Amino acid sequence: MHIKQERRCVACRSAKQQNEMIRFAKINGNIVLDAKNNLGGRGAYVCRAKDCLALTIKKKLLNRAFKMNVDNSVYEKLLEYGENN
Repeated sequence: MHIKQERRCVACRSAKQQNEMIRFAKINGNIVLDAKNNLGGRGAYVCRAKDCLALTIKKKLLNRAFKMNVDNSVYEKLLEYGENN
């Protein structure tokens, strides 16, 4: 039996299944949106709830999750992805 692991949202801190969340991965020092959840590297997850998306963008919570300054383009991609999905 294969059990999917739960991940914690960087905004609301609630635990949910991986496929219910948006994943970002740190690949070679760059943060990228991992829409298919198949990239390796360090990951951070955000709920698909509009409140969590807004809080992540407003407080730049990916900076804390990855312990680095995340480029604004990553937050713009999160906003765009949240609006389209």
